[in-house]
Amino acid sequence: MHRRHFHRRLTGTAGALTALALTRRGGAAAPPGLTAAQLLRDKQRAVPYPKPTGQRNGFDSVDMHEVWRVQQLPAVRVKLEDAGKPQAAQLADGTILAAGFIEPPVHKESHCTLQISTDNGRTFSKPRVLSMPGRTNGFRALRNGTLILGHTGGISRSTDQGQTWQTFELPADVVPGETGALTMGECHGPIELGDGTLMMHICRVVGGYQWAAYVIRSTDDGRTWGDVTRVPTRTDSDEVSYAYIPPLNRIYGVTRSSAAQIRRVKEFADRVPGGRNAPLGSEAGDAAFQFYSDDGGRSWTDPIPTGLGVLQAAGAYPLYLRDGRMLLLYGNRQFPYGTQVVGSHDHGQTWALDQPIILSWHSWSGYCGHPRSVQLQDGSILTGYYTHRIDNPGDGPVDPGRNAAPPHHNQADTGELVRWRVPDNWPNKA
Repeated sequence: MHRRHFHRRLTGTAGALTALALTRRGGAAAPPGLTAAQLLRDKQRAVPYPKPTGQRNGFDSVDMHEVWRVQQLPAVRVKLEDAGKPQAAQLADGTILAAGFIEPPVHKESHCTLQISTDNGRTFSKPRVLSMPGRTNGFRALRNGTLILGHTGGISRSTDQGQTWQTFELPADVVPGETGALTMGECHGPIELGDGTLMMHICRVVGGYQWAAYVIRSTDDGRTWGDVTRVPTRTDSDEVSYAYIPPLNRIYGVTRSSAAQIRRVKEFADRVPGGRNAPLGSEAGDAAFQFYSDDGGRSWTDPIPTGLGVLQAAGAYPLYLRDGRMLLLYGNRQFPYGTQVVGSHDHGQTWALDQPIILSWHSWSGYCGHPRSVQLQDGSILTGYYTHRIDNPGDGPVDPGRNAAPPHHNQADTGELVRWRVPDNWPNKA
């Protein structure tokens, strides 16, 4: 057998080293390999893959002409009991608090819960049921340590690490001239602007599966709220979350929009995976759109697609990191069901959609997501989300996307927290 040789030569003005084809002595050169660009062209000409039909089937916006490269990374995952859709915050002394909710039949009434970790999120205390009614809608620790908790009954604040709370109830006329029930949706909680102003999302019900979105402000550390501005999401949006980008003094928003947003602009159907068949008036048509404000939330750019598919971002939550990168975390209600995150190097103008990190993949069905996160003092990210339990007796219920009854929080669903590290040099700029 003849010995093989690698032949190399210098090419180009920069003197780049290029490897030539492997040859056998006295034989012909091996044919050049297929490049990534050539395979991409083949993919674009490929015959469409027949997916399962029907809404919420798990494949609505999945691109079947793909394979995935997987790298396993270490993380710390904790399952929480009695903590529906948990959200975490960290105090200056390192204490981590996780807010969630408990509801019937596990508890006689729906109430917010709070539990504590003093070992950087490895273990948590048993949940304490708070007096605030309903579900947790947003939870943050401000720079001065004040806790802000949005819930069904209003916006509460605590200055003693969650031991006692004072609640501001939203007046019915907080939005002058408008009617309909007020809600905060399942947002990320308040953001803290450069001048100390707090701002968070509220919305008003205007019809079946229809909401009008607003931002509401506080200039007294969350004691009182008002100064409402309409946010022109151009569609039905009950879940809008924001991130503050200090270098730009910019407020970046992501809305979970209905199919009406996709159909408003003809080109959007091609920019949203699964958008051409997105149904109106159903979660199966939801997608994530992004917009921003450079004047403190008084005016906003027109929302455009993030690039995530229909029923993929349920909901989507931006997070600005101390190193300048941004994360967009979302509940992935396509296969594999769970929670994912993509990154950006340009303050959210573009997202590396081809480099997602899969934070959880083990939900029994598409009832999962709402990943709200905080960057901890050590630089790691603590992400709270919920997942349909996979430890139910037997084979579990039929996928709720196929018309089964939805699983119930605190019984068929469970809240989880995962602490993870954003990889260096991610997303790859190449």
